[in-house]
Amino acid sequence: MKIEQDRAYRPGLDRIEEAVISSHFMQELCRNPRLGLYDDELFSAKALTISAHILNDKLLPSLVRASEAFARDRANAAKRRALEHCVRFGLDDPGKLGPAELITEVMFDRQFRRGPRETCSRDVIRNKVTQRIAMGAPIDMVIPALPYKFSCPLKTRGQLPDLAEANFLLGLYEIVVSIEVLYREARPDLEGPLARFTVICDGSRFNALVNEPETVVELYRRALAGWIRRLGLDGHIELLDYRAVIQERLPQTARAAKEALRQRALHQYSEAMWAVFDPYDMATTLKAAARIDPDPEQGNHVGRFVSLLKSLVFIVNYRSLEHYRAASIERFRVLYRELTSHLFEPFVESLEKEQLRLAMLREVWSTAIAYIAEIKSDRELTHEPICVCLPDHLRWTIHAKPGQLGLLTPLALGKLVQAWAGAAVFKSTGTNRIRLCTVPVLALEGTGAIPVQTRDTNDAAGQPLFYIDPDITFASIEEFVADLPVRLVRRRAS
Repeated sequence: MKIEQDRAYRPGLDRIEEAVISSHFMQELCRNPRLGLYDDELFSAKALTISAHILNDKLLPSLVRASEAFARDRANAAKRRALEHCVRFGLDDPGKLGPAELITEVMFDRQFRRGPRETCSRDVIRNKVTQRIAMGAPIDMVIPALPYKFSCPLKTRGQLPDLAEANFLLGLYEIVVSIEVLYREARPDLEGPLARFTVICDGSRFNALVNEPETVVELYRRALAGWIRRLGLDGHIELLDYRAVIQERLPQTARAAKEALRQRALHQYSEAMWAVFDPYDMATTLKAAARIDPDPEQGNHVGRFVSLLKSLVFIVNYRSLEHYRAASIERFRVLYRELTSHLFEPFVESLEKEQLRLAMLREVWSTAIAYIAEIKSDRELTHEPICVCLPDHLRWTIHAKPGQLGLLTPLALGKLVQAWAGAAVFKSTGTNRIRLCTVPVLALEGTGAIPVQTRDTNDAAGQPLFYIDPDITFASIEEFVADLPVRLVRRRAS
Protein backbone atom coordinates (compact mmCIF):
# COMPACT_ATOMS: atom_id res chain seq x y z
CA MET A 1 0.00 0.00 0.00
CA LYS A 2 1.35 3.43 -0.89
CA ILE A 3 1.60 5.94 1.91
CA GLU A 4 0.29 9.32 0.90
CA GLN A 5 1.25 12.54 2.56
CA ASP A 6 -2.11 13.52 4.01
CA ARG A 7 -3.98 10.22 4.19
CA ALA A 8 -4.38 8.24 7.41
CA TYR A 9 -2.04 10.65 9.18
CA ARG A 10 -0.50 8.78 12.13
CA PRO A 11 3.18 9.72 12.32
CA GLY A 12 5.45 8.79 15.17
CA LEU A 13 6.39 11.38 17.76
CA ASP A 14 9.45 13.34 16.60
CA ARG A 15 10.67 14.32 20.04
CA ILE A 16 9.95 10.97 21.65
CA GLU A 17 11.83 9.00 19.02
CA GLU A 18 14.72 11.38 19.53
CA ALA A 19 14.44 10.85 23.28
CA VAL A 20 15.19 7.14 23.01
CA ILE A 21 18.52 7.97 21.39
CA SER A 22 19.55 11.00 23.42
CA SER A 23 18.59 9.88 26.92
CA HIS A 24 20.77 6.74 26.87
CA PHE A 25 23.65 8.64 25.27
CA MET A 26 23.57 11.45 27.83
CA GLN A 27 23.35 9.00 30.72
CA GLU A 28 26.41 7.16 29.38
CA LEU A 29 28.35 10.41 29.09
CA CYS A 30 27.17 11.75 32.42
CA ARG A 31 28.21 8.64 34.34
CA ASN A 32 31.59 8.25 32.65
CA PRO A 33 34.15 9.39 35.26
CA ARG A 34 36.84 9.83 32.59
CA LEU A 35 34.89 12.67 30.98
CA GLY A 36 34.90 16.14 32.48
CA LEU A 37 34.05 19.68 31.45
CA TYR A 38 36.81 22.27 31.32
CA ASP A 39 36.86 24.67 34.21
CA ASP A 40 37.12 28.33 33.26
CA GLU A 41 40.89 28.41 33.60
CA LEU A 42 41.47 25.34 31.45
CA PHE A 43 38.92 26.49 28.88
CA SER A 44 40.73 29.83 28.51
CA ALA A 45 44.09 28.07 28.22
CA LYS A 46 42.88 25.70 25.47
CA ALA A 47 40.69 28.11 23.49
CA LEU A 48 41.81 29.49 20.14
CA THR A 49 40.43 32.55 18.43
CA ILE A 50 39.48 33.06 14.81
CA SER A 51 39.37 36.48 13.21
CA ALA A 52 36.31 37.83 11.43
CA HIS A 53 38.35 37.90 8.21
CA ILE A 54 39.31 34.21 8.39
CA LEU A 55 35.79 33.23 9.42
CA ASN A 56 33.78 35.25 6.91
CA ASP A 57 36.14 35.29 3.95
CA LYS A 58 37.64 31.80 4.15
CA LEU A 59 35.97 29.32 6.52
CA LEU A 60 32.31 29.97 5.69
CA PRO A 61 32.88 30.21 1.90
CA SER A 62 34.76 26.88 2.08
CA LEU A 63 31.75 25.26 3.75
CA VAL A 64 29.35 26.68 1.17
CA ARG A 65 31.51 25.65 -1.79
CA ALA A 66 31.81 22.12 -0.38
CA SER A 67 28.03 21.94 -0.03
CA GLU A 68 27.45 23.17 -3.56
CA ALA A 69 29.94 20.68 -5.01
CA PHE A 70 28.33 17.87 -3.03
CA ALA A 71 24.88 18.94 -4.24
CA ARG A 72 25.96 18.88 -7.89
CA ASP A 73 27.35 15.39 -7.34
CA ARG A 74 24.01 14.27 -5.86
CA ALA A 75 22.13 15.76 -8.82
CA ASN A 76 24.23 13.61 -11.17
CA ALA A 77 23.70 10.60 -8.92
CA ALA A 78 19.93 11.17 -9.12
CA LYS A 79 20.10 10.84 -12.90
CA ARG A 80 21.86 7.49 -12.59
CA ARG A 81 19.42 6.19 -9.98
CA ALA A 82 16.39 7.30 -11.97
CA LEU A 83 17.52 5.04 -14.80
CA GLU A 84 17.74 2.14 -12.35
CA HIS A 85 14.36 2.94 -10.76
CA CYS A 86 12.47 3.65 -13.98
CA VAL A 87 9.92 0.89 -13.30
CA ARG A 88 9.18 2.28 -9.84
CA PHE A 89 7.80 5.37 -11.54
CA GLY A 90 5.54 3.20 -13.70
CA LEU A 91 7.64 3.82 -16.81
CA ASP A 92 8.69 1.07 -19.20
CA ASP A 93 11.20 3.20 -21.08
CA PRO A 94 14.05 5.21 -19.47
CA GLY A 95 13.61 7.70 -22.30
CA LYS A 96 10.33 8.76 -20.70
CA LEU A 97 12.06 9.96 -17.54
CA GLY A 98 11.65 13.70 -17.05
CA PRO A 99 12.74 16.34 -14.54
CA ALA A 100 9.97 15.37 -12.11
CA GLU A 101 11.37 11.85 -11.76
CA LEU A 102 14.94 13.10 -11.43
CA ILE A 103 13.97 15.62 -8.75
CA THR A 104 11.98 12.96 -6.91
CA GLU A 105 15.11 10.80 -6.86
CA VAL A 106 16.87 13.60 -5.00
CA MET A 107 14.24 13.33 -2.26
CA PHE A 108 14.95 9.61 -1.94
CA ASP A 109 18.75 9.95 -1.97
CA ARG A 110 20.19 8.04 1.00
CA GLN A 111 22.63 10.91 1.46
CA PHE A 112 19.64 13.05 2.37
CA ARG A 113 16.91 10.65 3.48
CA ARG A 114 17.05 8.94 6.84
CA GLY A 115 16.53 5.18 7.12
CA PRO A 116 16.17 2.43 4.53
CA ARG A 117 12.36 2.36 4.71
CA GLU A 118 10.52 4.54 2.21
CA THR A 119 7.88 6.43 4.15
CA CYS A 120 6.53 8.41 1.21
CA SER A 121 5.00 7.34 -2.08
CA ARG A 122 7.20 8.20 -5.05
CA ASP A 123 4.03 8.82 -7.05
CA VAL A 124 2.76 11.40 -4.56
CA ILE A 125 6.10 13.24 -4.53
CA ARG A 126 6.50 12.99 -8.31
CA ASN A 127 2.97 14.31 -8.90
CA LYS A 128 3.53 17.33 -6.67
CA VAL A 129 6.83 18.07 -8.39
CA THR A 130 5.19 17.70 -11.82
CA GLN A 131 2.56 20.27 -10.85
CA ARG A 132 5.15 22.76 -9.69
CA ILE A 133 7.22 22.36 -12.85
CA ALA A 134 4.13 22.83 -15.02
CA MET A 135 3.46 26.09 -13.18
CA GLY A 136 7.10 27.18 -13.40
CA ALA A 137 6.99 27.44 -9.60
CA PRO A 138 9.78 26.59 -7.13
CA ILE A 139 9.83 23.22 -5.40
CA ASP A 140 8.94 24.25 -1.86
CA MET A 141 9.82 22.10 1.15
CA VAL A 142 9.21 22.50 4.88
CA ILE A 143 10.67 21.03 8.07
CA PRO A 144 9.98 21.81 11.75
CA ALA A 145 13.37 22.16 13.45
CA LEU A 146 15.83 24.54 15.14
CA PRO A 147 13.77 25.35 18.28
CA TYR A 148 16.48 26.87 20.50
CA LYS A 149 19.83 25.78 21.93
CA PHE A 150 19.24 23.64 25.00
CA SER A 151 20.56 25.19 28.21
CA CYS A 152 21.93 21.89 29.56
CA PRO A 153 25.57 22.67 30.50
CA LEU A 154 26.60 19.13 29.52
CA LYS A 155 25.41 19.72 25.96
CA THR A 156 26.33 23.32 25.21
CA ARG A 157 28.29 26.29 26.59
CA GLY A 158 25.76 28.85 25.44
CA GLN A 159 22.39 29.23 23.77
CA LEU A 160 23.21 31.00 20.53
CA PRO A 161 23.46 29.01 17.28
CA ASP A 162 27.00 27.98 16.34
CA LEU A 163 28.46 26.11 13.36
CA ALA A 164 26.21 23.15 14.27
CA GLU A 165 23.18 25.15 13.17
CA ALA A 166 25.09 26.48 10.16
CA ASN A 167 25.83 22.87 9.26
CA PHE A 168 22.15 21.94 9.57
CA LEU A 169 21.18 24.82 7.27
CA LEU A 170 23.84 23.78 4.75
CA GLY A 171 22.38 20.27 4.80
CA LEU A 172 19.03 21.70 3.71
CA TYR A 173 20.78 23.89 1.15
CA GLU A 174 22.37 20.81 -0.42
CA ILE A 175 18.93 19.33 -1.09
CA VAL A 176 17.79 22.66 -2.53
CA VAL A 177 20.80 22.98 -4.85
CA SER A 178 20.54 19.37 -6.04
CA ILE A 179 16.92 19.96 -7.03
CA GLU A 180 17.66 23.35 -8.57
CA VAL A 181 20.44 21.95 -10.78
CA LEU A 182 18.03 19.41 -12.31
CA TYR A 183 15.12 21.85 -12.53
CA ARG A 184 17.19 24.56 -14.24
CA GLU A 185 18.51 22.09 -16.82
CA ALA A 186 14.90 21.37 -17.77
CA ARG A 187 13.65 24.98 -17.51
CA PRO A 188 16.55 27.38 -18.24
CA ASP A 189 13.98 30.06 -19.07
CA LEU A 190 12.93 30.44 -15.42
CA GLU A 191 14.52 33.02 -13.16
CA GLY A 192 15.01 33.16 -9.41
CA PRO A 193 15.26 30.27 -6.94
CA LEU A 194 13.77 27.03 -8.26
CA ALA A 195 13.82 25.23 -4.90
CA ARG A 196 13.37 26.52 -1.36
CA PHE A 197 13.25 25.23 2.21
CA THR A 198 11.09 26.68 4.95
CA VAL A 199 12.17 25.90 8.51
CA ILE A 200 9.37 26.10 11.06
CA CYS A 201 11.30 27.09 14.19
CA ASP A 202 9.27 25.32 16.87
CA GLY A 203 10.91 26.73 19.97
CA SER A 204 7.82 28.81 20.72
CA ARG A 205 5.84 25.58 20.91
CA PHE A 206 7.92 24.05 23.71
CA ASN A 207 9.94 26.72 25.51
CA ALA A 208 7.40 27.49 28.24
CA LEU A 209 7.08 23.78 29.02
CA VAL A 210 10.79 23.50 29.82
CA ASN A 211 11.13 26.93 31.45
CA GLU A 212 13.10 28.60 28.66
CA PRO A 213 12.37 32.34 28.38
CA GLU A 214 10.83 33.84 25.24
CA THR A 215 13.97 35.94 24.87
CA VAL A 216 16.09 32.80 24.37
CA VAL A 217 13.84 31.65 21.52
CA GLU A 218 13.76 35.07 19.90
CA LEU A 219 17.52 35.68 20.12
CA TYR A 220 18.19 32.21 18.72
CA ARG A 221 15.88 32.77 15.75
CA ARG A 222 17.40 36.19 15.01
CA ALA A 223 20.88 34.70 15.12
CA LEU A 224 19.76 31.91 12.75
CA ALA A 225 18.59 34.56 10.31
CA GLY A 226 22.04 36.11 10.61
CA TRP A 227 23.66 32.78 9.75
CA ILE A 228 21.46 32.46 6.66
CA ARG A 229 22.65 35.88 5.49
CA ARG A 230 26.32 35.18 6.26
CA LEU A 231 26.20 31.89 4.37
CA GLY A 232 24.43 33.55 1.43
CA LEU A 233 21.40 31.26 1.63
CA ASP A 234 18.83 34.07 1.35
CA GLY A 235 16.14 33.20 -1.14
CA HIS A 236 16.70 29.48 -0.62
CA ILE A 237 15.99 29.10 3.11
CA GLU A 238 13.49 31.03 5.21
CA LEU A 239 12.52 30.81 8.87
CA LEU A 240 8.98 30.91 10.23
CA ASP A 241 7.81 30.71 13.83
CA TYR A 242 5.65 27.67 14.69
CA ARG A 243 3.22 29.55 16.91
CA ALA A 244 2.70 32.29 14.33
CA VAL A 245 2.18 29.77 11.51
CA ILE A 246 -0.43 27.83 13.50
CA GLN A 247 -2.23 30.98 14.60
CA GLU A 248 -2.26 32.63 11.17
CA ARG A 249 -2.67 29.70 8.79
CA LEU A 250 -4.35 26.79 10.56
CA PRO A 251 -8.17 27.02 10.28
CA GLN A 252 -9.94 27.94 13.51
CA THR A 253 -11.76 24.60 13.62
CA ALA A 254 -8.45 22.74 13.42
CA ARG A 255 -6.94 24.98 16.13
CA ALA A 256 -9.91 24.23 18.36
CA ALA A 257 -9.56 20.51 17.70
CA LYS A 258 -5.84 20.71 18.45
CA GLU A 259 -6.46 22.42 21.78
CA ALA A 260 -9.18 19.92 22.69
CA LEU A 261 -6.78 17.05 21.97
CA ARG A 262 -4.10 18.71 24.10
CA GLN A 263 -6.46 19.20 27.01
CA ARG A 264 -7.72 15.64 26.77
CA ALA A 265 -4.19 14.20 26.73
CA LEU A 266 -3.12 16.51 29.57
CA HIS A 267 -6.01 15.29 31.72
CA GLN A 268 -5.45 11.64 30.76
CA TYR A 269 -1.71 11.67 31.46
CA SER A 270 -2.02 13.79 34.62
CA GLU A 271 -4.47 11.36 36.17
CA ALA A 272 -2.49 8.28 35.17
CA MET A 273 1.06 9.44 35.84
CA TRP A 274 0.71 11.42 39.07
CA ALA A 275 -1.06 8.42 40.61
CA VAL A 276 2.08 6.28 40.27
CA PHE A 277 4.68 8.99 40.96
CA ASP A 278 6.89 8.23 43.95
CA PRO A 279 10.16 10.22 43.85
CA TYR A 280 11.59 8.06 46.65
CA ASP A 281 11.22 4.89 44.56
CA MET A 282 11.73 5.81 40.94
CA ALA A 283 12.55 2.27 39.83
CA THR A 284 9.02 1.17 40.72
CA THR A 285 7.59 4.45 39.42
CA LEU A 286 9.16 4.07 35.96
CA LYS A 287 7.99 0.47 35.65
CA ALA A 288 4.47 1.50 36.60
CA ALA A 289 4.53 4.44 34.18
CA ALA A 290 5.57 2.17 31.33
CA ARG A 291 2.85 -0.31 32.23
CA ILE A 292 0.00 2.20 32.37
CA ASP A 293 1.15 4.51 29.54
CA PRO A 294 -2.10 5.56 27.82
CA ASP A 295 -0.34 5.59 24.44
CA PRO A 296 2.35 2.88 24.54
CA GLU A 297 4.86 2.66 21.73
CA GLN A 298 5.14 -0.66 19.97
CA GLY A 299 8.67 -1.99 20.07
CA ASN A 300 9.73 0.26 22.97
CA HIS A 301 9.39 -1.65 26.23
CA VAL A 302 9.59 1.48 28.40
CA GLY A 303 6.91 3.31 26.40
CA ARG A 304 6.68 6.82 25.06
CA PHE A 305 6.27 8.61 28.37
CA VAL A 306 9.32 7.16 30.13
CA SER A 307 11.51 7.65 27.06
CA LEU A 308 10.46 11.28 26.85
CA LEU A 309 10.92 11.77 30.59
CA LYS A 310 14.51 10.49 30.50
CA SER A 311 15.36 12.80 27.62
CA LEU A 312 13.77 15.81 29.31
CA VAL A 313 16.06 15.28 32.29
CA PHE A 314 18.76 16.94 30.16
CA ILE A 315 16.49 19.54 28.54
CA VAL A 316 14.45 21.14 31.33
CA ASN A 317 15.82 24.45 32.59
CA TYR A 318 15.16 23.67 36.26
CA ARG A 319 13.63 26.43 38.37
CA SER A 320 14.92 24.64 41.45
CA LEU A 321 18.52 25.22 40.28
CA GLU A 322 18.23 28.89 39.24
CA HIS A 323 19.90 30.13 42.43
CA TYR A 324 22.93 27.89 41.88
CA ARG A 325 23.31 28.88 38.22
CA ALA A 326 23.22 32.57 39.16
CA ALA A 327 25.75 32.15 41.98
CA SER A 328 28.52 30.36 40.08
CA ILE A 329 28.23 28.83 36.61
CA GLU A 330 31.32 26.69 37.17
CA ARG A 331 29.96 25.14 40.39
CA PHE A 332 26.54 24.87 38.79
CA ARG A 333 27.93 22.64 36.03
CA VAL A 334 29.38 20.26 38.60
CA LEU A 335 26.17 20.19 40.65
CA TYR A 336 23.99 19.79 37.57
CA ARG A 337 25.97 16.78 36.38
CA GLU A 338 25.87 15.11 39.77
CA LEU A 339 22.12 15.63 40.14
CA THR A 340 21.07 14.64 36.62
CA SER A 341 23.25 11.53 36.56
CA HIS A 342 21.60 10.27 39.77
CA LEU A 343 18.14 11.80 39.44
CA PHE A 344 16.38 8.46 39.83
CA GLU A 345 18.43 7.41 42.88
CA PRO A 346 18.18 9.00 46.37
CA PHE A 347 21.08 10.96 47.85
CA VAL A 348 21.53 9.42 51.29
CA GLU A 349 24.50 11.51 52.41
CA SER A 350 23.32 15.02 51.47
CA LEU A 351 19.95 16.42 52.52
CA GLU A 352 20.42 19.49 50.30
CA LYS A 353 21.05 17.41 47.18
CA GLU A 354 18.19 15.07 48.03
CA GLN A 355 15.80 18.01 48.34
CA LEU A 356 17.04 19.35 44.99
CA ARG A 357 16.64 15.92 43.40
CA LEU A 358 13.03 15.68 44.61
CA ALA A 359 12.23 19.17 43.32
CA MET A 360 13.83 18.44 39.94
CA LEU A 361 11.94 15.16 39.62
CA ARG A 362 8.62 16.90 40.18
CA GLU A 363 9.56 19.51 37.57
CA VAL A 364 10.58 17.02 34.90
CA TRP A 365 7.60 14.72 35.63
CA SER A 366 5.19 17.64 35.22
CA THR A 367 7.01 18.77 32.08
CA ALA A 368 6.81 15.30 30.51
CA ILE A 369 3.02 15.24 31.00
CA ALA A 370 2.57 18.67 29.42
CA TYR A 371 5.09 17.94 26.65
CA ILE A 372 3.49 14.70 25.53
CA ALA A 373 0.07 16.35 25.57
CA GLU A 374 1.35 19.10 23.26
CA ILE A 375 2.89 16.58 20.87
CA LYS A 376 -0.28 14.47 20.78
CA SER A 377 -2.31 17.58 19.95
CA ASP A 378 -0.62 17.56 16.52
CA ARG A 379 -0.27 13.83 16.14
CA GLU A 380 -3.96 13.03 16.62
CA LEU A 381 -5.37 15.67 14.31
CA THR A 382 -7.02 14.28 11.19
CA HIS A 383 -4.44 16.05 9.00
CA GLU A 384 -0.90 17.03 9.90
CA PRO A 385 -1.08 20.76 10.76
CA ILE A 386 2.11 21.91 9.02
CA CYS A 387 0.88 20.33 5.78
CA VAL A 388 -2.45 22.09 6.23
CA CYS A 389 -0.71 25.44 6.81
CA LEU A 390 1.71 24.98 3.89
CA PRO A 391 -0.17 22.67 1.48
CA ASP A 392 2.15 23.26 -1.49
CA HIS A 393 5.25 22.26 0.45
CA LEU A 394 6.82 18.81 0.56
CA ARG A 395 6.98 17.78 4.22
CA TRP A 396 10.32 16.78 5.74
CA THR A 397 10.98 15.80 9.34
CA ILE A 398 13.97 15.06 11.54
CA HIS A 399 12.63 11.50 11.86
CA ALA A 400 11.29 9.13 9.23
CA LYS A 401 7.55 8.65 9.58
CA PRO A 402 4.62 7.74 7.30
CA GLY A 403 3.83 10.42 4.74
CA GLN A 404 6.96 12.46 5.48
CA LEU A 405 10.58 12.47 4.35
CA GLY A 406 13.06 11.82 7.15
CA LEU A 407 16.14 14.05 7.02
CA LEU A 408 19.49 12.34 7.47
CA THR A 409 21.98 14.26 9.58
CA PRO A 410 25.62 13.21 10.17
CA LEU A 411 26.31 10.79 13.01
CA ALA A 412 29.03 11.43 15.55
CA LEU A 413 30.32 8.84 18.01
CA GLY A 414 27.76 6.54 16.43
CA LYS A 415 24.89 8.73 17.69
CA LEU A 416 22.57 11.26 16.11
CA VAL A 417 22.76 14.60 17.90
CA GLN A 418 20.73 17.48 16.55
CA ALA A 419 22.32 20.90 16.11
CA TRP A 420 20.36 22.42 18.99
CA ALA A 421 21.40 19.65 21.43
CA GLY A 422 25.17 20.00 21.22
CA ALA A 423 28.11 21.95 19.88
CA ALA A 424 29.76 22.01 16.47
CA VAL A 425 32.96 20.04 16.06
CA PHE A 426 35.27 19.28 13.17
CA LYS A 427 36.02 15.57 13.68
CA SER A 428 38.61 13.38 12.05
CA THR A 429 37.18 10.59 9.93
CA GLY A 430 40.22 8.39 10.49
CA THR A 431 41.25 8.69 6.83
CA ASN A 432 42.81 12.15 7.07
CA ARG A 433 39.47 13.73 6.19
CA ILE A 434 37.32 16.06 8.30
CA ARG A 435 33.58 16.04 8.98
CA LEU A 436 31.55 18.80 10.63
CA CYS A 437 29.01 17.40 13.08
CA THR A 438 27.38 17.94 16.49
CA VAL A 439 28.43 16.43 19.83
CA PRO A 440 27.56 17.32 23.47
CA VAL A 441 30.28 19.42 25.06
CA LEU A 442 30.86 16.86 27.80
CA ALA A 443 32.03 14.38 25.16
CA LEU A 444 34.10 17.07 23.44
CA GLU A 445 35.84 18.59 26.44
CA GLY A 446 36.13 15.18 28.08
CA THR A 447 38.32 14.04 25.20
CA GLY A 448 40.40 17.20 24.85
CA ALA A 449 38.67 18.97 21.94
CA ILE A 450 39.91 22.49 21.21
CA PRO A 451 37.33 25.29 21.50
CA VAL A 452 37.49 28.05 18.89
CA GLN A 453 35.95 31.46 19.57
CA THR A 454 35.56 34.60 17.53
CA ARG A 455 37.70 37.51 18.60
CA ASP A 456 34.69 39.60 19.52
CA THR A 457 33.81 37.16 22.35
CA ASN A 458 33.95 39.19 25.57
CA ASP A 459 33.72 36.31 28.06
CA ALA A 460 36.93 34.26 28.15
CA ALA A 461 34.87 31.16 28.97
CA GLY A 462 32.03 32.02 26.58
CA GLN A 463 30.37 29.93 23.91
CA PRO A 464 32.72 28.58 21.24
CA LEU A 465 31.83 28.88 17.58
CA PHE A 466 33.07 25.32 17.11
CA TYR A 467 35.49 22.74 18.50
CA ILE A 468 38.32 20.86 16.75
CA ASP A 469 38.88 17.16 17.37
CA PRO A 470 42.21 16.57 19.20
CA ASP A 471 43.09 13.95 16.54
CA ILE A 472 43.33 16.72 13.92
CA THR A 473 46.83 18.20 13.78
CA PHE A 474 47.45 21.80 12.71
CA ALA A 475 49.94 24.52 13.50
CA SER A 476 47.50 27.42 13.59
CA ILE A 477 43.84 28.18 13.03
CA GLU A 478 44.85 29.78 9.72
CA GLU A 479 46.48 26.53 8.60
CA PHE A 480 43.44 24.51 9.70
CA VAL A 481 41.10 26.70 7.65
CA ALA A 482 43.45 26.65 4.65
CA ASP A 483 43.47 22.82 4.64
CA LEU A 484 39.72 22.52 5.09
CA PRO A 485 38.68 22.71 1.40
CA VAL A 486 40.78 19.62 0.61
CA ARG A 487 39.90 17.57 3.69
CA LEU A 488 36.22 18.40 4.33
CA VAL A 489 33.71 15.57 3.72
CA ARG A 490 30.03 16.35 3.13
CA ARG A 491 28.80 12.79 2.62
CA ARG A 492 26.44 11.66 5.37
CA ALA A 493 26.08 7.94 4.64
CA SER A 494 28.77 5.48 3.59
